Amino acid sequence: MAFYKGRDGVVKVGTPPAALGHVQSWNVDETADEVRGWGMGDDYDTGFATIARWSGSVEVYLDAADESNGIAIRDEMAVEFYPGGETSGNVYFSGTAEILSLARSASKDGIPMLTINFTGRGALTKATV
Repeated sequence: MAFYKGRDGVVKVGTPPAALGHVQSWNVDETADEVRGWGMGDDYDTGFATIARWSGSVEVYLDAADESNGIAIRDEMAVEFYPGGETSGNVYFSGTAEILSLARSASKDGIPMLTINFTGRGALTKATV
């Protein structure tokens, strides 16, 4: 089995999609609520998933010339996540996200960072390049 290499990953935002520069990491979490029930005399409960949602974050180096510099909280934008790059046959994920927070940080021995936290609006779609 061939593995993706994280260094080949790409994150795009906006319409038309523009790649964010200096991406250090990203994550997208899909979750669903669960309801459980049982009746009198049952030995085990039964559960099933209900409403779903997704959220995540992207961490980039701060760069005034990068696409990430124009992002603001409450922005709603198209997003695309390519775990192994944009090579034909690779999987990617896309959807619309709302920006919930922007966290900036710096240390004396590092490069200043921007963490973009978002929540999905509607479905997260899985497709192939």
